[in-house]
Amino acid sequence: MSGHRVDAFRFTGRLIKKIILEAIESTTPPTSIPWAVPAKPLVESRVALLTTAGISMRGDPPFDMETERNNPTWGDPSWRKIRFDATHNDIVANHLHIDTTYIENDINVALPLLPLRDLITMGVVGSSAPNHYSIMGFQGVDSRTLENVSAPEIAQAMQNDEVDLAILAPV
Repeated sequence: MSGHRVDAFRFTGRLIKKIILEAIESTTPPTSIPWAVPAKPLVESRVALLTTAGISMRGDPPFDMETERNNPTWGDPSWRKIRFDATHNDIVANHLHIDTTYIENDINVALPLLPLRDLITMGVVGSSAPNHYSIMGFQGVDSRTLENVSAPEIAQAMQNDEVDLAILAPV
């Protein structure tokens, strides 16, 4: 597939593409990346997954796409817990910037729970956290609520679940 380019804006309109590209161009990249050395080997670790696909459990409040439709520079900064045993039948995907039908047909497209279970069975990963997490990857031009409220809340929830290692599954 050499030469094949992924169109990151395939499911957005021209206005959203323009806003995002302008925001990227005006952003100063960080001078360092805050990586942390794992505290224990993967085979002994409890792992939680975090997706940016806007997934929620059926019956939980969906991510707010209506406000974003009315204000294309806004993205829902809230977060949702996803059970470790969730399947595509248990979830709803709400995201204006991706085709969610793939996720609704196979949750593993955005939240690789089955591969995680396989790695646990194979003895590569110690265990799965009881909960995994979902946020809306698109935050428009202001991600302060996600950074200052949602991220610390997710971190606390992971600490409560005794998570050793979090893995980001971006979409």
